[in-house]
Amino acid sequence: MKKVFLALFAGTLTLASCMNDWDTEMVDNDLYSAENIGEPTTTLSKLRKDYASVIEGQSYTLVNKDEIVEGIVVANDISGNIYQSIFIQGVAKDGTLDTSEGGFGVSIKGIGCLYAIYPVGQKVRINLKDLYVGSYGKSPRIGMPYVNTNGALKLGPMTFPMMQSHIQKIGKPNVNMVQAREITADDLSANNIDKITPMLVVMKNVTISDAGWPYAHWEAGGDVYSEYHDITIGGVKKSQLLYTSTSSTFAGDTIKPGKKTIYGLLNRYTSSYQLSLRSIDDIIELGE
Repeated sequence: MKKVFLALFAGTLTLASCMNDWDTEMVDNDLYSAENIGEPTTTLSKLRKDYASVIEGQSYTLVNKDEIVEGIVVANDISGNIYQSIFIQGVAKDGTLDTSEGGFGVSIKGIGCLYAIYPVGQKVRINLKDLYVGSYGKSPRIGMPYVNTNGALKLGPMTFPMMQSHIQKIGKPNVNMVQAREITADDLSANNIDKITPMLVVMKNVTISDAGWPYAHWEAGGDVYSEYHDITIGGVKKSQLLYTSTSSTFAGDTIKPGKKTIYGLLNRYTSSYQLSLRSIDDIIELGE
């Protein structure tokens, strides 16, 4: 048996050597990125203004011309708490993240690990032609229409081939470009909701209600639900602010008592704020 094994192993080495001889040319094609879609022709800020009525109306519209926008990824689906989407914010003049206003969600279906393609800090350019701009719950989105379970047309994720041909990755991801905007309780006013969502934020001196309970999977009458939790920031309580999906990897983790610093994606659903952790690492425990 040993001789057979060695003979097969030697043959494998010979075959591998031949394959290496054939494959001498380096290939540097990214199958998940469009190529050379051009320089940006607009900004996320202008896009929000141009499509403000569509976004506010929770509708969507087809972009029928080449319109190229650039952004930096601040959140993705790495823990399952964000579904079929990445979130981008604008690029400041110095090349870092623009924290002056909210960005866009970019919805994509057909792949279950967008975080591996679009890690935080990845700069992207999107050619909007043949895609749709609108909103989901008044949160700005880029995607394509779909029919929901009630038979209504809504703005949902683009197909995987559309992602391949319309989104170009620019350079390598650089997490150092990404800085969260600090948010206080006063910032979470009704007048601000259009200005600071969707956005990567940090909240300091925070406690979460329901310590000792899970972030989600709260069973009531045998049912399992995604959960909203109250957050107290600097002594001010904000009701139903922290949202956790049952699909997240940390849904069953127990909420610890004590003060925290919390990072996360601050989003909206119609008139309500919604804070979603990108992963459990967005919670920094400070103790009692």
